[in-house]
Amino acid sequence: MSVPVNPVAPKITILSTALVGAGVLVGLSLDSDTGGRAATSASEERTPAGGRAATSASEERASRPQPVAWQGDALTPAASCEQLLEWYVDGAEELVTPWGWSGGWPGGLLDQGGAWRTFARDGVVELQGFAAKQAPAPGNARGMTNATQSETGTNVQEAGVDEPDVAKSDGRLLARIERTGRTADLVLADVTGESVEESARIDLPDVVDPELLLVGDTVVVVGGDQEADGSPGTRILRVDVGDLDEPTLTDTLTIDGELLSARQHGTTVRWVTRTGLPDLDFARPGRRAGSQDRALERNLEAVRGTEVDDWLPQVTTYAEDGSATTERLVDCDDVALPGSPGEADGTTPGTVAVVGLDATAPLAGLAEADAVGVAIGTDLVYASLDRLYLATGGAPTGCCWLVDRAFPGGPIGGWSGTSEIHELELDGTAATYVATGEVDGTIRDRWSMDEHDGVLRVAVGPSSETGDFSSIVTMRRDGTRLEEIGRVDRIGPREDIEAVRWFGDLALVVTFRRVDPLYTVDLFDQTAPRVVGELKVPGYSAYLHPLGPHRLLGLGEGPVGGRRWGAQTSLFDLADLAAPRRLDVLDHRANTRHVAATDPRAFTWIPGQRTGLSVITRGYGARTGWLSILRLDDGTISEELVEVEHGSDVDHVRLLRLPDKRVLLVTAEEASYVEV
Repeated sequence: MSVPVNPVAPKITILSTALVGAGVLVGLSLDSDTGGRAATSASEERTPAGGRAATSASEERASRPQPVAWQGDALTPAASCEQLLEWYVDGAEELVTPWGWSGGWPGGLLDQGGAWRTFARDGVVELQGFAAKQAPAPGNARGMTNATQSETGTNVQEAGVDEPDVAKSDGRLLARIERTGRTADLVLADVTGESVEESARIDLPDVVDPELLLVGDTVVVVGGDQEADGSPGTRILRVDVGDLDEPTLTDTLTIDGELLSARQHGTTVRWVTRTGLPDLDFARPGRRAGSQDRALERNLEAVRGTEVDDWLPQVTTYAEDGSATTERLVDCDDVALPGSPGEADGTTPGTVAVVGLDATAPLAGLAEADAVGVAIGTDLVYASLDRLYLATGGAPTGCCWLVDRAFPGGPIGGWSGTSEIHELELDGTAATYVATGEVDGTIRDRWSMDEHDGVLRVAVGPSSETGDFSSIVTMRRDGTRLEEIGRVDRIGPREDIEAVRWFGDLALVVTFRRVDPLYTVDLFDQTAPRVVGELKVPGYSAYLHPLGPHRLLGLGEGPVGGRRWGAQTSLFDLADLAAPRRLDVLDHRANTRHVAATDPRAFTWIPGQRTGLSVITRGYGARTGWLSILRLDDGTISEELVEVEHGSDVDHVRLLRLPDKRVLLVTAEEASYVEV
């Protein structure tokens, strides 16, 4: 069936917000031969409540210097396992009901982001070029930098920070994921010749929705764990592809937490997982009078009777003979806590892990890594070249329910309307927590954050602590605090931010109009952002791609006649930042959409040919996908459509630009070169 995009009937998307978590930061050097924490087999019993495994390895580990340091003072490491357990339990008791963890009620759905948003009836969007109040002449205008793909062909948020995807190529080999039902293969191919020659494939056991990173002769596969018991889990595989004809699965590990993010800095790979509230054997009330009170008391006792290992993340590594070893990913005294559970962000106890490793070394050493925990609630992660930020999403305005999509529990109250941000400095596999700050409002997603010259810039939407408008806030570390140094308010009253893109002293924002128009800002002086320049155009751009210093491509949706909407491609001229112009717009067929509007990895720019490659889809379920070849010539857009895929596989079509300028078209079952 098709999916109508109707500017009259409100289209509602709920953007994900922080729900659960204590952050865990893991910095490790896997080529070290120092001893780690003692392992216990998966079948061994847990340590006593509140305690840790009594092993000499644990004591040795405590005496070693830790690569993850604490310089900030907003989070304090737990003094003992007993204190940590008490903190978890205190925060969880208010979520206990006679039926278990609170929730399970119908309500909102969660997507990536941090606020509710509703589409307007009149379908007007405004593109904002952030520029100086007195904009320079067009010839001297500060402009955008070209967006460069990663060295493995992926369209990424940050230059130099690679992201996992279903296909990667370094110009020598192509590594791609091929799904068949609940199973998946890693398929390797030689792409140095005139045709793509498959060389080998290897089964990826028990990985759900796998994606990969290509690090030299190593492929790191990350995804969900099909063998996870009840709660979401993460499975990570390491494959040696030095011999394209005989790839070898060298390492497997699992973490009992949901995968939130993975990033690659050189040979260092970092991923973020989140473990939620423990899965306990809760009672259920009967129909007799007083049964709910009795069930509630039994469930409270179940929570009070938990052990610290019920809350801390566990990592399992697998030997060549298939035997498993399970142990703590982080020890009690490596977990830092805020003043009280959910004090800053209204979230519930749980554990989030940020893990760093050298991908060229075996994963088996992960369990011996030094680790530190941060007791914060987050599912927003943004990484620049040398910093990583963990942020809460703040509180949506005007919503009724917040439902935890991944863990036991449902509507969670107590949101403060303030987003908390924790900054970590990155150095190799190590991470150092350095500062914490707060900003009133909601943070939509990772694209709403950007770090430039040590300044964090954040686009925030309205919350219970703000007016009915969005803001751009700039923050710089002062000692152990992220302090606000500048801001501009009243951006788009009664509107929501639809897309954000940052370029040095320039930011571009697209919002969707509800009632009033929208505004813009210049970040040349980061202590004094200024509003200037605005453009109102029908439709909206959900993804912005810079084409050079003055040209911008926008992929989104717009009216295509009557009350119907479809995919829209816009070309903007930003030579005069105070007066941005739309040079041309291409309206695609009704009920179509750009896959890149929600997943920018589905877009590729070919700079030498002034050509963009996007995947257009139409329908829902039994869908059809086309390769849209977008050619730009003297300010106009022309298109050639090629049918390439069907069904849910449309979302996984990729176009990879090779170093020699050739382009690979990767579909669900094959890869080939495409002429553009």
